[in-house]
Amino acid sequence: MRAVASPPRPLDVTSVFPELAAHARTAVRLHPVPAVPGPGDSSVGGAPAWPADEAWPTCPGGRHPRHRQPHRPANVRGERSTRFAYHGEITWDGIPADTSWPLLPVLQVYARDVPGYDGFPEGTDVLQILWCPFQHVYDDPTAPRNGVAGPWVQVRYRSTGDLGERFLTPPEPVAVGEPGYLPTPCLLRPEPVTEYPHPGLLGEGFEDRVEAWETATFGDPDDPEEYDPRYSWDLSTAPGWKLGGHEPWNYQGYHGPLRCGACGSAMRFVAAIATDEWDGGTRSWAPLGHLEGAPSEQRRNQRPTDVVLGGRETMRVFDCPVSTHHPVVSDLM
Repeated sequence: MRAVASPPRPLDVTSVFPELAAHARTAVRLHPVPAVPGPGDSSVGGAPAWPADEAWPTCPGGRHPRHRQPHRPANVRGERSTRFAYHGEITWDGIPADTSWPLLPVLQVYARDVPGYDGFPEGTDVLQILWCPFQHVYDDPTAPRNGVAGPWVQVRYRSTGDLGERFLTPPEPVAVGEPGYLPTPCLLRPEPVTEYPHPGLLGEGFEDRVEAWETATFGDPDDPEEYDPRYSWDLSTAPGWKLGGHEPWNYQGYHGPLRCGACGSAMRFVAAIATDEWDGGTRSWAPLGHLEGAPSEQRRNQRPTDVVLGGRETMRVFDCPVSTHHPVVSDLM
């Protein structure tokens, strides 16, 4: 498969802010492309390497909001193809209350395909992310922050040595909450890139310096309050699907690391699951050649997985470095 490369950054940000060099991290952009992946592939939305004798997981709880009608997976897939066959509508009234909700495979990554990623716990070399394709409502206010604004996420790590040779064909839920919660199967074209953190990580004074530099360098001379936040768009974190590196920016600013609800440890950023590989502000990250061609081709390059989260947002997935059995946290930004 043809490799994909991000364009070089417009400038070396460490030449402007040398202290950032100590906070550089390697992220792996995944660059999904629609395909027919198998269990032995690193993929989005493909059948994962799931031992045939191991039960497939289901949604553990939380109520699915019913203010909108669900969607049949077959209809969602059909509407994305040129051979659409309608399978009839599905409504909440037609779904038994005791229906079991199998999780959907979202991401599988083998360590051999992402040599720049160091997030696999010792003794593992396969990462699998699954989700329940509904938002969730919890009656317990202390429930972990997962699945509130988007699908509920599960993170699993495995060793290829324990997988065997026979794999389970994943069952499928009878419905999904939103069409964008059903990923189109893709293969991955991983690319390591260097990232730098939200300036809040280095304190309020550094944030002020970044803002002053952006205003002076990219501001509108006629309106000093109007300037492009080029550090966040072009010079810090890569957009799109990725593993590791620095967490994508939080709209509310940086308020310290997320803490594990079970042990209080600083949580580890695992992956970004994105609606778009880039947007209007982050076009400089669009891989070489991906802004060329017909509009439909550019759109497919920009949104290869057909995942849509919130208002075209990105999901951040965090786990606990102390124990993979502690609750996962996911949010949208």
